[in-house]
Amino acid sequence: MADYYSILGLSKNASEIEIKTAFRKLAKIYHPDKNPNDPNAKHLFESILKAYNTLINPHSRKRYDNAHFSEPAKKTHPKHPRQKGQKEWSVTEEDQKRRDYYKKHYQQVKKKTAAAQTVNSKTNYTDYKYVLFATPLAVGLLMLIISIFGSEPKTELTPEKETPPYEIEKPAVQLSNGDRPYSSYFGTNKIFDTQNSLKINNSSSFDAVIVIFDKENHQHIQHTYLKNSFSAEFSGLPETGVYWKCVLGKNWNNTKILYDNKISGGFDSIIQYQNWEKTPTLFPLNDEEINLLYVIDAKSKHKQYISNEADFFKK
Repeated sequence: MADYYSILGLSKNASEIEIKTAFRKLAKIYHPDKNPNDPNAKHLFESILKAYNTLINPHSRKRYDNAHFSEPAKKTHPKHPRQKGQKEWSVTEEDQKRRDYYKKHYQQVKKKTAAAQTVNSKTNYTDYKYVLFATPLAVGLLMLIISIFGSEPKTELTPEKETPPYEIEKPAVQLSNGDRPYSSYFGTNKIFDTQNSLKINNSSSFDAVIVIFDKENHQHIQHTYLKNSFSAEFSGLPETGVYWKCVLGKNWNNTKILYDNKISGGFDSIIQYQNWEKTPTLFPLNDEEINLLYVIDAKSKHKQYISNEADFFKK
């Protein structure tokens, strides 16, 4: 089995933040959507995703570490003596090719990122300089106002007769992973007494609302809000099998009206609706299966899964 730490370019003691950071960097480089002409892009990204999902979960990471690092390393006798404290590494040909592939593409992205950071740092310095000059000036004006009006006799303040009709800006609604924004429409989640589960990883750069339906009667089972670069697991699913629909977008607006004024709440910018009814998930699964959520190219073979608002809210 491949070394998940090597795939993500991490050490065995990497923290959760380091794991997430490494995955996001690699996903931006090796996602199939960004490498349409590379036949190996999908397989490579699946390896990255599997490594991430294993290491980001404390339980699966512990099982993985116990299975791969609990046994003491076998003693070897290299031809050349090693210095005291020097580590010895064993790299397969497949791992070496993967590392070379990472190194080649990562260096290109690293140069572009460094150039962008240089421009941003100059901008930030300029803004900070203006703050430094503006702050003493503001303090001086405040002290001048206090000195002028501080000696005036106190008078009782009376409210003005006419108040401008200012509208109070309503705070934006912030949704979190696991929230169910359409419970009033689809109903509550249903849990069956089974071990069946469906895992979906949002590898797109947009947030999503995912809805799970029963394959046989097309009734709603569960739904959830899922941010980009996060995974969701739907458990307790029926033996009959399931399929899923989703809407991808950004900037959730709780006051937006959809579906002929029947739905309240939605993305200000809707990127795409999807319906995967044609490829349902059947149980039991032969292996641990992870479904990838991404924006479908209208010119690809997956264009049949692109849906619309009416189909998404159809019950």
